Amino acid sequence: MALSNAERQKRHRERQKQKLAAVAPDIAMQYENVGADLREKLYALIDAENAARQRTAAGKPVELTDFRRVILDIALDENQSSIVDEARMILLKALSMGESSEKEIIEARRQKSARIAVKSETRILPENRAPKEQVTPLPHYLRVPNFG
Repeated sequence: MALSNAERQKRHRERQKQKLAAVAPDIAMQYENVGADLREKLYALIDAENAARQRTAAGKPVELTDFRRVILDIALDENQSSIVDEARMILLKALSMGESSEKEIIEARRQKSARIAVKSETRILPENRAPKEQVTPLPHYLRVPNFG
């Protein structure tokens, strides 16, 4: 009996989990703790932003941010929730697990934006020079061909 690809992958994942549990029984729990801690940090950030919005609105209807909106903002590289940069930094710190500091991440972003700005400047310069002034010969220097 041939197994489907999905069934093979499922069995492979189960074997990997069993191997991982045998080698390091605490690692699965550590990953669950990191995930829970990450969610708690994101929820705390969202709650703080919603509380700040409600304080500034003073009785007006306020659009509250939810967890899904923040995740969509990160995925789509948008900023509708206005806290996407802070949420992205929380995710990056969790993913790097001490390998990269917040300062290194911010510096790398700054360098990237500087490179993009330099590239866009070099693209704009030739276009700006062309339409400035077009040189044409004076009328009395123009020669009309004689076809006759």
